[in-house]
Amino acid sequence: MHELVLEAAVTARVTTLKGPDAGAYYVDGPGGYYLDGDEPPGQWLGRGAEALGLAGEADDDHFLALMDGRDPIDGALLGTSHHERTVRGFDVTCSAPKSVSVLYAIGDERVRNEVLDAHDAAVAAAFGWIEDHAHCRYRVDGEIWTVDADGLVAAAFRQHTSRAHDPQVHTHLVIVNRVMAPDGRWLALDARTLKHDQRTVSALYAAGLRAELTSRLGVRWNDVENGQAEMADAPEEVLDAFSRRTKQMARRIDEKTERFVDDLGRRPTPRERWRIEREAATDSRPTKATADAAELHQDWHDQLDALGYSPERYLDRVTGRTQPIEGDAVTDRDTVIAALSSLRDTQSVWRPAEITREIAAALPTRLGGTAAETVERAQRLASHVDEALSVDISQPVPDHAPVRVDGRPVTEGALDRILTTRSILDEEEHILELTQRWAAEGGNDVHDLDSDDELSAVQQHAAGAVAGSGASSWSSVRPVPARPPRCAPLSLTSRIGAGRASGSPHPRQRPRCSQSTPASTPTPSTSSSSNTASTVHPSTATTSPLAPPSSSTRPRWCPRRAWPS
Repeated sequence: MHELVLEAAVTARVTTLKGPDAGAYYVDGPGGYYLDGDEPPGQWLGRGAEALGLAGEADDDHFLALMDGRDPIDGALLGTSHHERTVRGFDVTCSAPKSVSVLYAIGDERVRNEVLDAHDAAVAAAFGWIEDHAHCRYRVDGEIWTVDADGLVAAAFRQHTSRAHDPQVHTHLVIVNRVMAPDGRWLALDARTLKHDQRTVSALYAAGLRAELTSRLGVRWNDVENGQAEMADAPEEVLDAFSRRTKQMARRIDEKTERFVDDLGRRPTPRERWRIEREAATDSRPTKATADAAELHQDWHDQLDALGYSPERYLDRVTGRTQPIEGDAVTDRDTVIAALSSLRDTQSVWRPAEITREIAAALPTRLGGTAAETVERAQRLASHVDEALSVDISQPVPDHAPVRVDGRPVTEGALDRILTTRSILDEEEHILELTQRWAAEGGNDVHDLDSDDELSAVQQHAAGAVAGSGASSWSSVRPVPARPPRCAPLSLTSRIGAGRASGSPHPRQRPRCSQSTPASTPTPSTSSSSNTASTVHPSTATTSPLAPPSSSTRPRWCPRRAWPS
């Protein structure tokens, strides 16, 4: 199987679960990875689970039936049948920062319960965001439609230790690869957003956990880096002593990285580094051994005593250190400013989920409240940035096209919406003017640019990259990718914005339907279905809620946006 409890900047990691045995790992209890049955049973989450009559404790047989693509009650197929290599689900592993796990390990019963309740609430809030942004896909008239899912089915399995028997509070949030479509069918989850937005889910979980523990136990936090933070009053030597699994993995990663450099003569790319880390997690995994919960807690107390801290002294040091604050308009304003600044430091364009990620990371660490309130605040502020402070440079929405909850047409992929700001577009126009003038004057060094306004280093690099082509015509420049490198030629964004303003389609996409031709009811495709895009059945095509409605109706899966006039 796999282990994804990596104590790193990202505390919510997604793994694809394939094969007929994908669900057995979570219900069979792999030896010492559970504390001899002391780990709690899984819990059902999601509107899809509710629709199937599932709530509370997850029954093993029901869970395995769902992972096999069947109704847990009557055994009927939910959609198409699985085969040997079919994706059965996705494991979103939410892992608490080491300081939080240590607090659980050495705390008294009250403290342990507060930590676990805070963690559970943060996991549930992060899952709520995943469910609200989930999609499924199928074909209509040869086109793939991406529509909002009506509900997910998930089982949350909480565990408390790493394989090295260090304290490590984490939850395997297993999302079944069957989601409710708006027309009542069960389809495969469009998992592209889930995988692309791991950092967003991680930041939301971490922000929710900080809010819960600040309110419950008055802990203080270090500055947030990459969306994550440790407790400010937790001694570094204590965290280091309880991180044996991290050290094992770090040694293995170093060994594999050195071998990579020796073999190829270069450092690994970020994707290659990710693969090395995954391999190291498997290679360095200790043999599973049994362990008793009471013995482990005693061992943890003994480790703490050896460092000169009694449990009582440690709790006095890290809890009751602050009072939570309530968010207000000033807090929200400062959060938005910090989030936009962080985005602008690394990107010239972004997707809505990336705004949510930066908002969650920028929320004050002393902000109290529940995890659900924290996630709701992050999404509300992100929506404000999207609607009031951003320039949408995506393909225009065609007239009469059916749209999703996010206001985008169903013919557009869930990852295709792109945003920027007016100031970035203005800066790019300025760079374009300078480089055009520079090229016309025959300059051969970017430092020869004569501007009344001093360019930043990034702007100079961008100007040089554009002007360095040696051409004053920009027709051959490629469109900007969804996530450009830090110093990409910024003037490309303004080209996209200009295309949108003139009504032309986004250059990254081919036109899908005419804005001047009235939409008609799609004819169901006869192509075969797949795991990610199913075919509309002829018997349901004329009544499907996904068909373009009349002027007096709107689909139930688009509650916040009227049909374009």
